[in-house]
Amino acid sequence: MSVRISIPRLPLRRALARAAAPPPPPPPAPPRRRSFFSFPGGGDTTQHLAATRTLPYARDPLYELIADVDSYHRFVPYCSLSRVTHWAPPDPRGRRWPARADLHVGWGGFTEAFSSRLRCVPGVSVEAVSGDPAAADADADAASAVFKSLVTRWSLEPVAHDPASPSTEVRLTIEYRFVNPLYAAVSAAVSDKVAGLMIEAFEKQARERLASTHKP
Repeated sequence: MSVRISIPRLPLRRALARAAAPPPPPPPAPPRRRSFFSFPGGGDTTQHLAATRTLPYARDPLYELIADVDSYHRFVPYCSLSRVTHWAPPDPRGRRWPARADLHVGWGGFTEAFSSRLRCVPGVSVEAVSGDPAAADADADAASAVFKSLVTRWSLEPVAHDPASPSTEVRLTIEYRFVNPLYAAVSAAVSDKVAGLMIEAFEKQARERLASTHKP
């Protein structure tokens, strides 16, 4: 014995209307939470600092002070240790300039160590490069646990060539990127003063070491 079940059919017009109806709207998205900190450029932008001084000394003795990396811990603010670890081959004049150095900086019980590659152009500039300034990925070798890259450059330009009263413009530029964008937010309030503090400390060092030997 067979049983037949009859399923009523909807009218054709109603079926077509249902097929043409738009789908129900999706549920509203939850409100976005705004971050407490705002990091322009994703917190991975390169920051720049600069300071300039015109000092009443000839270019060459000032360059000697800048290239004397082993003495940085004596006058550079927050520098607790400075040690040249590698020297470049002698130049045509037989002078050897530092090619790599280890630096420790610290304040308030915090200490950070990093290694820098040094590029010395005698009488013109000294550049210290830590990390990889050209690397954009987070996996690149960082300068330290704090800095992804750090480039410090001292440049010298004679202003007056008179041997009796020489003067030289000393320019310091610093470019850096932090590993963590939170560091950038925290440092924003004080970072613009760092270059000024460093070049003021260098000016004092030059006055103490050069004034007695460069009197008119």
